[in-house]
Amino acid sequence: MLHLTTTARALLPKILVVGLSAHIVAEAARRLLFVSDIAYLMADAVVLSLAFVAIWLGGFRLDRRIAVFFLLYVLAGVFGHLRGEHSPFLIAVGLRPLILGLAIYTIAENAFRINQDTARIIKKALAYWLIVITGLAVYQIDAGMWAPINEIPGITFGGRGNLYGGLDWLFRPTSIFMHTGRFGQYSFFLALVFVLPALIAARANKSVWFLAALAVFSVFMSGQRSSFVMLSLVFLGTMILMGQLKIFIRLVLGLCIILTIIAIVNLDVFFAFTERMASGFTGAAERGGEDGSRALVGLARYPLMGEGLGFFSLGGEIFGGQIYYSYMAQFRGGGENSWLSTQGEAGILGVMFYALALLLIIIKSYGNFKASSKSHATDISWHLAAAFFPCAMSLWALTHHVFSNYLQMIALFFLFGASVGVARNMRFNSTLNHRNN
Repeated sequence: MLHLTTTARALLPKILVVGLSAHIVAEAARRLLFVSDIAYLMADAVVLSLAFVAIWLGGFRLDRRIAVFFLLYVLAGVFGHLRGEHSPFLIAVGLRPLILGLAIYTIAENAFRINQDTARIIKKALAYWLIVITGLAVYQIDAGMWAPINEIPGITFGGRGNLYGGLDWLFRPTSIFMHTGRFGQYSFFLALVFVLPALIAARANKSVWFLAALAVFSVFMSGQRSSFVMLSLVFLGTMILMGQLKIFIRLVLGLCIILTIIAIVNLDVFFAFTERMASGFTGAAERGGEDGSRALVGLARYPLMGEGLGFFSLGGEIFGGQIYYSYMAQFRGGGENSWLSTQGEAGILGVMFYALALLLIIIKSYGNFKASSKSHATDISWHLAAAFFPCAMSLWALTHHVFSNYLQMIALFFLFGASVGVARNMRFNSTLNHRNN
């Protein structure tokens, strides 16, 4: 048993690095080498296999209430298929983001619980990815609109996104991803991982500040306004929860340095970035109102039972599924709204169960944050990130497809697993110290 514990302590952080990297490699392969879903299937197989290894090494622990609510959501979604109108393969499409998320959760929970060095190892791995992702985005823009790397024949926004800022050469890059949206959304996840420690640490070193600044710059590069809006709300929430003026000072100082550097390099880019990100606030209500204005059509169309799990999920078109806002247009409804598409799959009860599961994740992570703060733990950023991310996704879901985005679900459950693992490690060490004393 001791040998198994030692093996688990050594292996689990490495397994987590591979698990988190598998789908990033798959995205890069599809983006740069060959456009095929085989890359996704291979990455899925790797993550699920690693999850079984993690369970064997450390077991599986998940709050029963969260597990029950997700199970009820799945049952409500499967119930929609009883009419037999759609392919049962859609169930696998709908389950995929949740299963991959839970797989990463169990790896992360075991790794952070068993090995205190996991945080350092995983941040090092994610730092490499941050540098690669941001570097490739910069190269795309520098190479020019018509460079081969910026064009993938037959795939809209697969190479480059829309122009913005009034400049005929500045566009939204995709980096290693297949779509601008995924780049922007993943940059938000990386920003949470690297910015929060810089804000709350008693004294942050140069490498922490560099990675935090690079993560924010990556959000700017992506042109994803929602990422910047959500990150701004995270900054505000952190200041409120921590109650420290130094967080505000660090935030203002850091943004001033980043924007000053951008202005010195290219003043036109400075104005383009600031105008683009500011429009995220001014246009948020308009976008939300536009996407949610026809909510009653969807609610009336699917009052109790939806089309079935996976029908409106990303990737469901292969098996006869539909894009929610396109499909609902025939009923004069629609909107790129993840809450509505979930309701269209699993009915009102299904979306209610889903919302309750996310709420419990937020409550659990916030509870871990409060407990860690009282015990003066050194690293509480994982708890804050785990609480903020589902909050951000819930708001993001009003204007984007996020719940069926597997990368977002992997990020959500990774952060939650890290929070739970760190909390259990802290309680274990506290109990051990108490017994020794």
